[in-house]
Amino acid sequence: MKRSNILEALRKEVGPDVRERVELSFQIVDRIHEILMEKGLKQKDLALQLGKKEAEISKWMRGTHNFTIDTLVSIEQALDAPILQVVHQEEVYA
Repeated sequence: MKRSNILEALRKEVGPDVRERVELSFQIVDRIHEILMEKGLKQKDLALQLGKKEAEISKWMRGTHNFTIDTLVSIEQALDAPILQVVHQEEVYA
């Protein structure tokens, strides 16, 4: 997905904690876009499946939306594909 040069320039000016959140947001949007492409769907199709307006989905897909867990689960269910993967490390107890 093509990213805005302005947003990329601003992203470089923020602290590492904010930069990490912004990068994760872009990764989420990139993954949603990837799934839509793989399935031959458009943002409008996702909006219909979620009962949202296309304009709202468009805002989400700019990479600046703060997705809730509920929203991510709804998108995963609508697209029948995973967006996030949680990795647990085994803890060794003495």
